[in-house]
Amino acid sequence: MITCQTAELPEGTIHYRVLGSSGPPVVLLHGGGIDNGDWMWRWLAPELAADHRVYVPDHPKHGQSWPWRARADQRGQEDMLARMLDHWQLDSATMIGLSLGSATALGHALRHPERVQRLVLTSSGGLQDRVQSHEFAWLSLRTPFSWMIGRSMTPESIRRWVRTKVAFADYVPSADIEALADLAAEELLTKRRHGGHLFCDWNRYETAPRHHRADFSDRVSELTQPVLFVHGEDDSAVPLRYPRAAAAAAPRGQLVVIKEAGHFCPVERPREYGAAVRKFLAETATCA
Repeated sequence: MITCQTAELPEGTIHYRVLGSSGPPVVLLHGGGIDNGDWMWRWLAPELAADHRVYVPDHPKHGQSWPWRARADQRGQEDMLARMLDHWQLDSATMIGLSLGSATALGHALRHPERVQRLVLTSSGGLQDRVQSHEFAWLSLRTPFSWMIGRSMTPESIRRWVRTKVAFADYVPSADIEALADLAAEELLTKRRHGGHLFCDWNRYETAPRHHRADFSDRVSELTQPVLFVHGEDDSAVPLRYPRAAAAAAPRGQLVVIKEAGHFCPVERPREYGAAVRKFLAETATCA
């Protein structure tokens, strides 16, 4: 059973889905930009719902989480997550994130370790002091150029990007790829309708001129929870050396590398990704 609900927070509306009738709580946190809870967790959410209570929010200014009257940067995302745990009446939960969602979960775990049972950090943000072509990225994100990029995108160009740039496994049905392409096009139109930016606040405001502000790489050793880093072998957005170093630094960390996957493991290789997550959750079940 899936229920769709909203929470009215001081900053605005958070839309979320709840799957599963019982079991340990798991929160799934998607990535930034053209992403939302329906898109990234298309396969994992129902799979985990067989024996978990699964919470899938749309991050601020993504999916149906509009309007949002505050900056959804790293601190804003962490505060949203803390308030949503209160809204769900959860003392603690397992957090599974992708990119922006991983950075949100990681920052939240460092601020509120007692509220995070386990972490699965996928294609994790928050581990780099610089991003690819950093100075150009900063200039692009903080000037009208990034708005021009967003306005130049069309629903069909977004659909084409999903079909050709996301590294889907051969076994992913074409009908599912088309459904994801349609969801991405819908996300573009939703952002445009609300006056939102194609790129998320986290990218725009955490990217400083010479470094990335949301960098927890020197604090990973403080994590007390079991942590699984899952990373695509071909991820160009977050080079593999960052999660590899983080997994070595985390006292209870481990790393799984998914072959022939890029930045979007949960949809590119859903079988391999789901198996890695399920194995980790089974091995660490006493922590939940």
